[in-house]
Amino acid sequence: MAKKERTEAQKERDARQLRRLQTLMDIVFGLLLFRLFTLLPHPIRPETGQFDPLVIFTESGENFVMFVIGFVLISIYWFQNNKTTGNLVSTDGKHATLSILQLAFLLIYFYSVRLDIETDSDVLALFMQSVSLALVGFVGVAAWVYASKRAELVSEAVSAEEVDELKISILSEPLAAAVTIPFAFIGPGLWNLSWLSVIVFGIFLKKRHKKKFEEK
Repeated sequence: MAKKERTEAQKERDARQLRRLQTLMDIVFGLLLFRLFTLLPHPIRPETGQFDPLVIFTESGENFVMFVIGFVLISIYWFQNNKTTGNLVSTDGKHATLSILQLAFLLIYFYSVRLDIETDSDVLALFMQSVSLALVGFVGVAAWVYASKRAELVSEAVSAEEVDELKISILSEPLAAAVTIPFAFIGPGLWNLSWLSVIVFGIFLKKRHKKKFEEK
């Protein structure tokens, strides 16, 4: 069955929906970054009541590392989201649903961060952080792959090579998050260190992508 051509009204409506979706996602990402800062401990020594910014590092070192990981990854996911949606001219129901699902997993991640602080890095909290961040990334990849296969959603200025390059570039973080899942059952120290795997995935995927297009 031939695909029904979209009317001009539908094109305008889908383009407006994309702008609203972008605004919503920017607000959620921005609020999450702000809320992460509010979870940092107060720079006051409990035994003396004196102001001491070093308390953030000495009394809650692992929580601070967790904060840095969360801040960096949320920022990266935000930049990736801006890059993928910036290559679109409109959205549709399925793409919008995937984007909203991505936001839902982001909110679950923030909840797991609070749980981590309140339970002193409980296994469940670490596990939830890994899983939620992995799902945020994989859903983002799925949204881009879905949109890139629909000419009516992607800008004509985006080449096939750029489509593939962008897909590869947003895979490192969710793959690294998936790798950290088993380390959640070992302890917060190794769990924090396992996030360094994002560097390995970034290098590997970049080389793989470069080799792929050199062979063409």
